[in-house]
Amino acid sequence: MSAELPPLEPRPRSEGLPPLAARPERTRALPPLDVEPPRSGALPPLAAPGGPGGADGAPPPAPRGRRAPTRRLGTGAVVVAAVLAAAAVGGIAGSLVDGDDAATPETAVETPAATQTPAPSFGGDPELADAVARVAPTVVRVQTDAGSQGSGVILEPSGLIVTNNHVVRGSGTVSVETSDGRRIPARVVTADERQDLAVLRPQGAVGQGARLAEEPDGGLRQGDQVFAIGSPFGLQNTVTAGVVSAVGRTNPEGVPMVQIDAPINPGNSGGGLFDLRGRLVGIPTSILGPIPGNVGIGFAVPASRVRALVASAP
Repeated sequence: MSAELPPLEPRPRSEGLPPLAARPERTRALPPLDVEPPRSGALPPLAAPGGPGGADGAPPPAPRGRRAPTRRLGTGAVVVAAVLAAAAVGGIAGSLVDGDDAATPETAVETPAATQTPAPSFGGDPELADAVARVAPTVVRVQTDAGSQGSGVILEPSGLIVTNNHVVRGSGTVSVETSDGRRIPARVVTADERQDLAVLRPQGAVGQGARLAEEPDGGLRQGDQVFAIGSPFGLQNTVTAGVVSAVGRTNPEGVPMVQIDAPINPGNSGGGLFDLRGRLVGIPTSILGPIPGNVGIGFAVPASRVRALVASAP
């Protein structure tokens, strides 16, 4: 705002609340209480049956200056009982804490030992971690002279590398980078654009390979836990985990797909989708969402399609 606000003006009394009405004259104070209430409304004293007393059966008044001993004796008895009970409980508790078997009462021996609840574990899933450790070396990073990059998986026993066709499409030369940092040239030996799969033959030793699942759709069921390894945004050997959201999906080309909720991003293409047994069950190939990044809906070509393409490779 360019102009300053004007100062506040005092509001005249006529525009405000009406003045308070005059406070009424204070009423006369209440009369003081009598020092000794009248005896007509007092409860009659209890009579002691069969005991000495006057004609009305009331007990004789206690000597002036001394209190009736009945209440003191009752309070003293309660205090003594409480002290004895506390001493007994303290003795039992002391025996349990000190571990003195000779002084432990029989009831303490029969008391069952307290059940110890194990502390909650905040670590990851050891089964998942073990599976990742077994198959991580089988995943490579794929780069082409056309500037595209993605991921690939070494297969056993052939040593061939499977990736997505869109990763290597239109490239002249291809290289793969292993998990231990070695860069090895490779060439495309076969590709299927409809299924978005391609097979590379490395020009050198690349290391161990992954085992393909043999069942249709990798034997996966809805809700099975899976994990993906790839190079999203160039971050090699990145692991993401999730579950199988659905099986039997098809892409616009009619190719069967496995739907997963494991985060898949650009660079994951061609990497591996594994089950907890360490088997390759699919190749992540695409994502679906309103934005370019992951929204939890990814798709992978099932292992059965990979097996058929590798079998046809020269």
